[in-house]
Amino acid sequence: MAQLLERILDFENMTEAWQETRRNGKTAGVDHWSVRRFQRHWERHLRDIIDLVRSNRYKPHKLRIRYIPKRRGGRRRLAIPTVRDRVLQRATLQVLSPKLDRKFLSCSYGYRPGRSLFHAVAAILKYRDRKLTWVLDADIDDFFSSVDLALLQRLIAQNVRDPQALHLLQLWLDVGMVDKKRKKGIAQGMPISPLLSNLYLHEMDKRLVHLRWALVRYADDFIVLTYSRADAERCQGVVADILAGLKLRFEEEKTRITSFDEGFEFLGVAFDRDSYAYTWQDKRVEVHGSRGPLWRMWDYFPHQYE
Repeated sequence: MAQLLERILDFENMTEAWQETRRNGKTAGVDHWSVRRFQRHWERHLRDIIDLVRSNRYKPHKLRIRYIPKRRGGRRRLAIPTVRDRVLQRATLQVLSPKLDRKFLSCSYGYRPGRSLFHAVAAILKYRDRKLTWVLDADIDDFFSSVDLALLQRLIAQNVRDPQALHLLQLWLDVGMVDKKRKKGIAQGMPISPLLSNLYLHEMDKRLVHLRWALVRYADDFIVLTYSRADAERCQGVVADILAGLKLRFEEEKTRITSFDEGFEFLGVAFDRDSYAYTWQDKRVEVHGSRGPLWRMWDYFPHQYE
C-alpha cells in the first residue's frame, strides 16, 4: 500500500474528514443518503469506505446536478457528490493540500489555509498605496467548465507520485467531467475541485510573477495592478497569451481596464479612490483611508463562492 494513500485512509484522517463534511453540508447526493443517516453508524461507514479503496472496489457515485442563481445573473452549475464520496475527497484534500500549498505563490488567496479575502484586500490596498492605481479587472470565461483535463492530469502527475492516489483523483475527474466530448471541465461542488483549480492556475501565477506583474488572485477571479493604463493594456495581452496556453480565454464582456479613480469591484468588495466597501452581516461597511477595520473581513466570504 502506497504511503500517500495510507495517510489518506488513516482512520483519524478519515474521521476528521467526516466531521468537516458533517459541518459543511447536509445535502444528500444521488443515493439519497443524508449526513444525518450517515451519522447513525459513521464509524462503520468509514471502515467500509477504507475497505472499498484498499480492495480496489471503490467507484464514486454519479453527481447530483443543481443550478443555482448567480448574484449578477445567470446560473451556476453545482455538482453534489454523495456523503461517502465527499468524506473520501475531503480526506484526500487534507493530505494533498499541505503538500501542494507549499508550491503556490503569495499572490493566490482563495481556498488556502491561513489565507482569505482579508489578505487579498490588504494586498490590493498595499499596491494602491504604492501608486499601482490602474487595474486589469479580468474574468475567465466559464473557468471550471473549460479546464483541459489532459493538461490538469499532467500537472497532477507531476505533483502526486502515488499511483493509487492518482487513481482516486482520476476517478473523480472522470465522474465530474463537464464536457465528455471535449474532455473538459471539473465539477464545482466536489471538495477536491478548489485545490485542483489552484494547481491549474498556478501555472498562470508563475508566469505573471516571473514577469513582475502585481497579481492578486482568489480562485478563478483575479486582477493585475499597474502604474499606468498603457501597462494594464500591455498586461492584458500577456495574460491572454498565458490563458491561451492553458486553453482558457477572457470573458470579453466582463474583462476591462479600470482604475481606483473610476472604481471597480473585486469579489463583492467595491474599491473607489481611497475607500472600499462591502456588506458584512447585512450591513454596508465603508472604509476611507489606507486600511480601516480589515479584521471584519475574516468573517466575510465572497457571494459567488458560498
